Amino acid sequence: MARMVSQGDREDARLGMKKTPALPLSLFQKILALTLAACATPVPPAKESAGAAVPVQPQAALPDGHPEVPLGDPASNDNRVGRAPRRLNVEQLRASLLAATGFTWVASRRVSDPDSPTGFSNLPDADMLEAFAATLGRPDYVTSTSESIEPAVTFSKLANDAARVPCRTAIKADLEAKTPARIMRHATAQDTRASNEAAVRKNLSWLALKFWGRRIAPDDAQLAPLLTLFEKASTAPASTDDNGTKRAAATPADGWRAVCIAMATDPQFLLY
Repeated sequence: MARMVSQGDREDARLGMKKTPALPLSLFQKILALTLAACATPVPPAKESAGAAVPVQPQAALPDGHPEVPLGDPASNDNRVGRAPRRLNVEQLRASLLAATGFTWVASRRVSDPDSPTGFSNLPDADMLEAFAATLGRPDYVTSTSESIEPAVTFSKLANDAARVPCRTAIKADLEAKTPARIMRHATAQDTRASNEAAVRKNLSWLALKFWGRRIAPDDAQLAPLLTLFEKASTAPASTDDNGTKRAAATPADGWRAVCIAMATDPQFLLY
């Protein structure tokens, strides 16, 4: 007996479509119940790899009987406590120099000036850290989009240049006594190691806290390299270089300038 073909069957055949039989109600209910049960199952928390614990002896300032405090060390940090050191970026270097010496790196710089007849003009006190910002790793968002803080040779050279000007300016300001002493706080411009070693050591101890954030006692052996540097830089005799330029005999101010530059270019100052 021939089956009657409906208009809907003709449309399905023309479009090449096949009807999917409907699921029985009981089977649909079972699938829905399984889905809801799966969604209600709690997800187990992510497992964290335990780091190395380093026992730390109680400090003298802690009360008696204080328990030892273990320091957790992330497993991905190569068995070091804390993170790896990073070098200062441009803004941090400028802020650190200002905090330590009261001055930053400024110098005369030739810049483009469309209003000048020559097309250039000289800035007598240009911010050199801003001028070399791209070289020091700041992104320009044209050729780079991420800041580079790798301790490269270029950074070391520019950081050395950046330390010389603020230290020289700070010593000059201390000698003129226009502001509170920034470098020679506990020693005068006449104090040498031979005449007043106690004052020199006390000033070195104060500078270590100011530049490096370290409390070093004046009689600590860790100050020996800085004490030797101060002595040699402040007692150098008069000389003449290969170009015939005469240099006067050094003074304690020269010694403190050398100490300032050494401390401002030390990794303890440039890394954090």
